[in-house]
Amino acid sequence: MKKDYMDACMNSVRQRILQVIIGKGEATSSEIGRILSDVPRASLYRHIKVLLDAGVIQVVREENKRGSVERTFCMKEADQSCDSKEEVNQLVQQALMGLQGEFHRYFAKEDPDPQRDMLTVGSASLMLTDAEMTEFAMEYGKLLQKYMMNTSEEGRKVRKVTLVVSPGDY
Repeated sequence: MKKDYMDACMNSVRQRILQVIIGKGEATSSEIGRILSDVPRASLYRHIKVLLDAGVIQVVREENKRGSVERTFCMKEADQSCDSKEEVNQLVQQALMGLQGEFHRYFAKEDPDPQRDMLTVGSASLMLTDAEMTEFAMEYGKLLQKYMMNTSEEGRKVRKVTLVVSPGDY
């Protein structure tokens, strides 16, 4: 997997953009902006450009609207793959470091309150066949889909949910 592709996917704002596109199948920058209303518009466009340049997303349609061109994006079928254990390991380590950085920034804030912010960390070891793991992943995806299209409104906060599935060592 190319480094720029991995780097593009590791940013938390870009992950949220990808979630919107995956959830909708296709989305314009306006639609993404409405759903991710906490992301400044200039920043949103910059992140979309990074995803485009890295080949993570692609333009499927362009339409003239009020003197400008509105582009519709979808996921690009990845032709890059993790060919080696080292590349997969690097991807996992980057994801974990990104998560560590998010918690570091959270606890460095002036008034972090894990109870108020409902910070939760948990772990469970499950005995699953490959078929059961596939079913679990699909059900988890359905649960995420139910909430991913929520827009910003009174009382809603961005809450990042991370799932890591790793093999057990026993």
